[in-house]
Amino acid sequence: MSNSLRVLTEPTIEPVTLAEAKLHARIDTSADDVEIAVMITAARVLIERHTRRSLINQTFRYQLDEFPRDNIRLPRSPLVEISVGGSYSYAMPRIRYYDDNATQQTLTYSTGFELDLYDNPPRLNLLPNVIWPVSQVSKQKAVEVDFVAGYGTTAASVPALLRMAIMMLVSHWYEHRTAVDVGAGTELPLAVDTILKLYDSGDYQ
Repeated sequence: MSNSLRVLTEPTIEPVTLAEAKLHARIDTSADDVEIAVMITAARVLIERHTRRSLINQTFRYQLDEFPRDNIRLPRSPLVEISVGGSYSYAMPRIRYYDDNATQQTLTYSTGFELDLYDNPPRLNLLPNVIWPVSQVSKQKAVEVDFVAGYGTTAASVPALLRMAIMMLVSHWYEHRTAVDVGAGTELPLAVDTILKLYDSGDYQ
């Protein structure tokens, strides 16, 4: 079974500003501002892919050829919190699929599944004695799950360690803008690698 993930809504800002990145790298000229801005975005994307976490809120569509036999693991975290009546809950993913009549259907949460936020990445778990519906066999990507993931809409909502990793990466890339020798160990700063492993392991939220 194949699957794919694509971004429906990109983040509106970066977790680190141009001024913050330049201050960290001790850059006092504006000549390379465009290049540094690209580095900030590249560093954020690299960190998101390594940790499978979204830093600034983004909307995703996760597509599968068919429903799995058990649970659906969402490939990005954390899911976005929303306030409902003064209490906080999570923006529930929307699940749609094409049935045997090639008609797209939408599942509701009364149909037997629940959101598990305690695993990393989050999961859509089937309740006991419940199975997923049958999707159209002849259609690729017959099942799609739309969800929102991220720490928030502001840079301040992103964990300090991940913001620091972006600044360290930008500084490193700025200092090594030519091709590097992978064997020399200069492709990724040790401190950044340590931070990524912490978040990738699930030790940090």
